[in-house]
Amino acid sequence: MSGAEAGSKQSASSTGFGHSPRRLAAELGLLLLAIVLLIFGARSCAGCAATAIVAAIPPDADAAIGKSAGEAMRAQHGLSGAPTEEQKARVDRIFEELRSGLTDEEKAILVAPRVTVVKDDQVNAFALPGGEVFVLTGLLDRAKDDDDQVRGVLAHEIGHAVKRHGVRSLVRNAVFGLTIAFVVGDLNDVTATVIAGASQLDTLSYSRSMEEEADAFGVDLLGRRKYSPEGLARFLESLESAPVPELLSTHPDSDARAKAIRERMQSGK
Repeated sequence: MSGAEAGSKQSASSTGFGHSPRRLAAELGLLLLAIVLLIFGARSCAGCAATAIVAAIPPDADAAIGKSAGEAMRAQHGLSGAPTEEQKARVDRIFEELRSGLTDEEKAILVAPRVTVVKDDQVNAFALPGGEVFVLTGLLDRAKDDDDQVRGVLAHEIGHAVKRHGVRSLVRNAVFGLTIAFVVGDLNDVTATVIAGASQLDTLSYSRSMEEEADAFGVDLLGRRKYSPEGLARFLESLESAPVPELLSTHPDSDARAKAIRERMQSGK
């Protein structure tokens, strides 16, 4: 090989793609842009597919999922002690008041309605598919003797079950993950990390929309039974603000939710 040829190859090597930071940065930028576009496309696909799939799943499936999870949770929480009879009677009474306001179609979705009070200092309540609702005693302590607050929270949780949010979330997350895996295939560690983070943010955003939908249902259900949703708004305002931006929270801002509830009360919708 002549000296000129060697010099030419050395020059090409020093300026080639493998050694050009600018080319590497551009290539990485294009890759990340493609990933973002893929994620938004998969998100839309997952949402539409989940809606169609859940519509084809009978409510009995919700009840089976809820029953299995409910029994596990009762066993777990049972180790921390039992609530008082007064606490259980109070929640049972309010739960039955709200159930009587459901339409026949809504009752058909709640195949296995049941409310369970568990001894736990956390201020929380949650609904499982099929109508399993759990109320933690910490929430009752926070509400004190204000039944309207407890009633508002239960109406909200019943909304989660009636709207089938648990099953919708399970199906949507599964479709989202399968879509990403099918289209992208094998991923290196960096790309996998980016997609994992984006997938988590997508899940959080969907959770916020479900919380807002459950709020709207709760307001409507309370109105049917001639109760004011003001109790739900007051309860939301009593919650301590989460130390993270709303974008990264699984729930919308509590003050914003309380404001939306009062606006819905005033508009009669």
